[in-house]
Amino acid sequence: MELEATNKATLTDRMEVLKHLQSIDTRLIEFTKRRETLLAALGERRAQVQQGKGLLTQKQKEARDFQKDTDGKELEHKCLEEEIKKSRGKLFQIKNNKEYTALLSGVGSKEADKSVLEDEILSMLSKLEGLRAGEKELEKKIQGEEKELSAYAGSVEAELEVLEKETLGYQKQWKENADLLDKETLTQYQRLIEKDGLAVVEVHGEDCGGCNMRLTPQTINLLLRHQKLTLCKNCGKILYLPEQ
Repeated sequence: MELEATNKATLTDRMEVLKHLQSIDTRLIEFTKRRETLLAALGERRAQVQQGKGLLTQKQKEARDFQKDTDGKELEHKCLEEEIKKSRGKLFQIKNNKEYTALLSGVGSKEADKSVLEDEILSMLSKLEGLRAGEKELEKKIQGEEKELSAYAGSVEAELEVLEKETLGYQKQWKENADLLDKETLTQYQRLIEKDGLAVVEVHGEDCGGCNMRLTPQTINLLLRHQKLTLCKNCGKILYLPEQ
């Protein structure tokens, strides 16, 4: 395949323009990939911080719910103490031995319940302390991650600004070079670039630098004659010979 030369530029000039355009597009593609990598990494870090915050919210709720359970047990303990106190007060008012024995037995049973309840409360308070400690530790960790995220976001923003500035510069160069080409050649170039980011390739020996397929003698001959832009018959890339 071959593209006819036009009066807008000589074949040598057009080939140099195309090679320059390829160099520019390669850089622009690199900028795009770097931008995507930076934004993806920043998004991942933000997601991690949000995940940590979600876990903290969950732990805070768990601690609050457990605090309510503990408060309920302490209230139950307080009520039981009041009942025991009242029952002990009645012991001095009872003159019937049978009733006294029954009431005293009831007090003993409540005292046993109170002892079990106190053990439960102590265990719950210990667990609650652990929950609060874990909550504070996670909160401190998140604060550190937020600080690191803020610094990282600042560095990403700074690099993105540099990339944007360089992109604008390369885009200006691209336009200046593209204006030197005829419409047919530029269209062919853009079609190839949009496909996989590679339009202009060097010949390696007798192989295409794009698809690595062996070029036909006819294609090599066209390149050696240096009269027309020549394309690889397999991948359609624009071919050029290495400088001798």
